[in-house]
Amino acid sequence: MKGAVKLCFVFLLLLFITTGCWNLKEPDELAFVTGNGLDLTEDGKLEASALVVIPAGIGGGQISVGNKKESFRVMSATGKNVSDALVNMQSKLSRAVFWGHRDVFLVGERLAEHGMGETIDPFLRSAQSDMRPLIYIVKNGQSKDVFSIEPFFDPFITSSLEDEQAAIGLKPYSARDFVVDVLSDGTQPLVPAVSLTPSRHYNYAGSAIMNKDDGVKLMGFLNKQESSYARWITDRLASATLTSNVPEGNGTVSLTLEKLDQRISVIQAGGQFQIDVHLTGQGTIVENNTNLDPTKRKDLQIIQSGLSKNTQKSVEKLVKKVQEDYKMDIFGFGERVHQQYPRQWKTLKANWSDTFSNLDVTVKVKLQCNDPGLTNRSIN
Repeated sequence: MKGAVKLCFVFLLLLFITTGCWNLKEPDELAFVTGNGLDLTEDGKLEASALVVIPAGIGGGQISVGNKKESFRVMSATGKNVSDALVNMQSKLSRAVFWGHRDVFLVGERLAEHGMGETIDPFLRSAQSDMRPLIYIVKNGQSKDVFSIEPFFDPFITSSLEDEQAAIGLKPYSARDFVVDVLSDGTQPLVPAVSLTPSRHYNYAGSAIMNKDDGVKLMGFLNKQESSYARWITDRLASATLTSNVPEGNGTVSLTLEKLDQRISVIQAGGQFQIDVHLTGQGTIVENNTNLDPTKRKDLQIIQSGLSKNTQKSVEKLVKKVQEDYKMDIFGFGERVHQQYPRQWKTLKANWSDTFSNLDVTVKVKLQCNDPGLTNRSIN
């Protein structure tokens, strides 16, 4: 009797094991997507795009130019909302779309101006999705046009965009970072931007300022240099190269910074808040067109002082521009006030944009040249 019971138990166990994955699909039944995009067409329709991998085009071995196969295909479809557009896209493919390997998420400028708050929800909600994909705003273009680019080194443009952020010194800005900024009380999202060149190549185009309080709408763009300063303040910059004129040396100096730090302090005085921003950086002189010799202590101090003062003026100019032109706290000053003064924040939160635009912000920059390079003074 006990043997019969054990036999039945084993049979039921095998039955559960063999039927537990009844809905599992094999890789050759899936269409793998490495990039997603959303756009708004000229006639106001929502359009979803995807970069779909073609496995046969990325196989190993040497392939002659004449026999080269496509490694990807860009698929697009319109719909009443995102889910409807994705269903219409699926109807064009013989394999089930799989989003789990998505690396990049792009949003066209027209849709960003309209507001992208509602449209990104399905991608963040899907069980196949995670929060790792990098997010970009496509300046003066559409996401499907960027996906169509054939990159130099990688089989897909999504891989190039992923590597680019590290190559230009940016810390990765993922969908997780975007959601954190949107849900935070005192920070407005600053999203990396990419654009198309006339030669059909992509170009890092700075950053897009988004207003999370109004449907996550695009408010404007910062150029590359301004973006570097803003990301330095928010601890999202890994490295940077600064070039500045040094009047005492009658020329310019370029410094590559690889150690960046920031300290933001909130001071309350007389019922008013003041923000002190202290930026520091250490790096190597990569070009010296002055008559100064950085191996000499006095000349080195002149170079460091000149670079620090000019950078400080540029950062101050950026902060003032954002306060006056956009009134969007992309620096996270409000979050610092929230953390240090939670009771006062309750009354400031509702009108923080107005408070931010009139906030007293002081900036201090201190740069150090740890390595003067392989030569002393300029050969000129």
